[in-house]
Amino acid sequence: MSSVNQRQSYILTQGQGIHLSGNPIQTENFSIQKTLRDGGKIRFKIRYSAELQGFCLLEVFLMKAYNATQTASITIPNSGSTANVQEQEQEFSIWEPGDYYFFFKMSSNNGTFDIEDYQLSWSAS
Repeated sequence: MSSVNQRQSYILTQGQGIHLSGNPIQTENFSIQKTLRDGGKIRFKIRYSAELQGFCLLEVFLMKAYNATQTASITIPNSGSTANVQEQEQEFSIWEPGDYYFFFKMSSNNGTFDIEDYQLSWSAS
C-alpha cells in the first residue's frame, strides 16, 4: 500500500537581502504556473528585522506584470523600535498564471526594514 503523506510543493519565487529605507523596491518579474485552479494553497512567507523611530507599516504587494494590478498583499505593522528577526506568513489567492512581481514599501520614512528572505510557494492540500 502506498503512502499519501507526501505533499507536493513548489517554490514559485524567492528572494533575499532587500534593504528598505524609505524608497519602495520592485523585484524582477517571475512566472507563476501553479495557481489555486490547480487546488492546494499558496503561501507567502517573509523574515525581516527593523529599526524604526515611530510607527511604520511594511507593505508587500504582489502585482501582475502586464497591467500592474495588485493581486495580493500583506501589511505588517511595527511600533517605533528595533525588531529582531520576525517571521510572517499569509495565504495568497492567485487564480491566474502569468508574470508577476513584488513591490515592497514602507508607510513612512522613519527607519529601515531589512528583509532577510521571502518565499512564495504552492503546496497540495
